[in-house]
Amino acid sequence: MDEEIVDKIRSEVRKGKSKIQVSKDFNLSYKKVLRLTNNIKTKRGISQELRKKIRDEVKNGRSKRQTSIYFGVTEKTVSYHTRDICLRPFKNLRIQDRKLELMKDLLRDGYALPSKKYHTPEYNELKRHFPSICKIKIYGRVIFFLDDKKDVATRIFLDNIERKIISYQELKRVTKTFDSNLNIKEKRQIIEDNRSKKLFQDD
Repeated sequence: MDEEIVDKIRSEVRKGKSKIQVSKDFNLSYKKVLRLTNNIKTKRGISQELRKKIRDEVKNGRSKRQTSIYFGVTEKTVSYHTRDICLRPFKNLRIQDRKLELMKDLLRDGYALPSKKYHTPEYNELKRHFPSICKIKIYGRVIFFLDDKKDVATRIFLDNIERKIISYQELKRVTKTFDSNLNIKEKRQIIEDNRSKKLFQDD
């Protein structure tokens, strides 16, 4: 990646802009911005304005995990500031908290990223409520998704695995597993992004 762009990214984070916002401004993945700024300490605590926005997002149905990613804060921070907010719409389903988060993700986005360790019981529980749910596990990462969201799930999955897909053969294997149909432009962009990530890591 161009050093001038890296300097601009780091400068924005030093000025106090959230890393998730920087990733949007520069059209980069959040994980890439984290890698580029991993040695820059961010301010502790959050403003009253951000606290209100976080609470509003959770009240409106966004999961705490997705809210943490959206605002560039830790999930622990979101949980702390929303600990009094009850997930009432799901209260009578008697599903554990983490499964509720996944259920909300599925309802809103059509996909959910479960924990690596406990994905099987989570999947079995959710299957009762979402008969069309699918589960894919490749390269040590798991994703749940609804059948009509497989193209979206493929892109999200590729953005969240540690392995870098740098060949069309590897990408073909992933898309075949998902039975997805990414267009050639999307495939080229994925390969280009992953090659850039690999070059950065090798440096």
